[in-house]
Amino acid sequence: MTLNKLIFHYSRENRYSVNALAGALETYGPPGLRAVFPATAAETLAELSRDGGAGAAAALSFFTCQKAGAASLVKRLKKSAPAAVLIAGGPHPSAVPGETLDLGFDYVVAGEGERVFPRLLSDLAAGKPPPRGVLRGTPAVLSEYPPFSAKWGLFGAIEITRGCPYSCAYCQTSFLFGAKPRHRPVDGILRAMETMFARGLKDVRFITPDAFSYGSPDGRAMNSAALRELLESAGKLASARGGRIFAGSFPSEVRPDHVTHEALELVRKYASNRRLVIGAQAASPGLLRAIRRGHGPGEILEAARLCREHRLTPYFDFIFGLPGETREDEDAAMEMIQFLVSAGAIIHTHAFMPLPGTPLAKTPGGRISRRMRAFIEKLESRGKAFGKWRAQSRLGGAGLDRYQ
Repeated sequence: MTLNKLIFHYSRENRYSVNALAGALETYGPPGLRAVFPATAAETLAELSRDGGAGAAAALSFFTCQKAGAASLVKRLKKSAPAAVLIAGGPHPSAVPGETLDLGFDYVVAGEGERVFPRLLSDLAAGKPPPRGVLRGTPAVLSEYPPFSAKWGLFGAIEITRGCPYSCAYCQTSFLFGAKPRHRPVDGILRAMETMFARGLKDVRFITPDAFSYGSPDGRAMNSAALRELLESAGKLASARGGRIFAGSFPSEVRPDHVTHEALELVRKYASNRRLVIGAQAASPGLLRAIRRGHGPGEILEAARLCREHRLTPYFDFIFGLPGETREDEDAAMEMIQFLVSAGAIIHTHAFMPLPGTPLAKTPGGRISRRMRAFIEKLESRGKAFGKWRAQSRLGGAGLDRYQ
């Protein structure tokens, strides 16, 4: 089989990962490769089914909450296009590659795919397929790869930092991308912004585990000079091109202990967002220590105070049903959340979902008490909270089907 066509499933939830891999393919992929990016399972099936999938490969990137949908889709792909090569990657396949291979994929890219994915496609295009199995990715140097694909018109947020030193017990980021942060240089970020503006795109957002740790060698101590250079340079370029930048809002967030006067002044001066997404996750000192957050409740409250002082609306992430959560922990969360809401904050609600590759992977998830449910629902009725905690609690990480 000689590869000549790639069908990369391009769901809304996975577009940032696909953008980055498509960008890597522009430079390092096989020349002349035809690539299409269908947005739905039906379109992916239709694209792959032509000629039984001969000369084609289908790629899927998915999270743990999409496992059930991905398993269903790969089964249908194998049935309708038996000659096609099926490739998986993303957070869930990276954490449990053997399990993913057993779903019916020919190859699983475990880890970062910027190097290994184009190499795999080049081997397939040359008629030299490697043995079926798991291919291990290696950490990418962000400056060597574009954050999106101009060739295929797959634009989106610009990844400015990859990796996180905190290794929070519920989160995959540190375990997938490493504890040492890697930053995209400012000149590379500005070039990516210029490409977007040249295509008529005006809003620029950043992907990063913590927007305020940009430029920090260890991700813990803030590098104020680097953060200032980034936001000032990006903000001035956006203003000159009639665009806007958004820092510390979706699809990224900031740590509460990194919310400082200087950082908020930079956001107010150079960015257009007036909301700041802050990862609180829990309220009691014991629970924060148990999930390895690296900060206490005091930093959460201080972040809220600083946001109010700088006229920014904080959106605090909280995870309910965490392992070991006690009634006292719930009391602390309710008290803190009531205070935050009274100070103008909005609460983004989550239920704990055990993710493979994390210290809490084998811990049952989603157990939220009746009184906490009533508390959250009351907040929602007042427009003070939102989130997918119901679905997360019900499924406990077993497989939200978002792959249709």
